[in-house]
Parts: sequence; C-alpha cells; structure tokens
Amino acid sequence: MSRRWEYGQIFVPNPEPFGGLPKEALDLAKVKRAGEEGWELVTTIPYTTPQGEVRGAFFIFKREASASG
Repeated sequence: MSRRWEYGQIFVPNPEPFGGLPKEALDLAKVKRAGEEGWELVTTIPYTTPQGEVRGAFFIFKREASASG
C-alpha cells in the first residue's frame, strides 16, 4: 500500500534577506505550530519582486494523510 500525503503552505512576509532566503525577523509561530501538528517541512521558496527584493517566503509542508481521508 502506498503512502498518501497532504500538502500545505504558509506565507511568511517581510523577511530580513540573507543570501536570498529569509533568515531573520520572521514570525515563525505558524511554522512552529505546523511542526507541532505533525507537518514536515519540504522546502522554502523565496517570494521576490521583479527587482529582486525578497518580500517573503513560502514554506511548503507535507504530512501523511489519514486513512479515513
């Protein structure tokens, strides 16, 4: 039987850019709560303007879907 996954994302606005990815000044309360609820971080994707300014980041999560879902 194959595993089934459900996916979710959180947008974290206005990071302090460092090396193109947000590293400081993030409100990580939602990210922490996702971890407590069993979500596993898959990747982060920076949100940039056409001028290259980092304005936020999308955090992509997954967790195993329940058998009833």
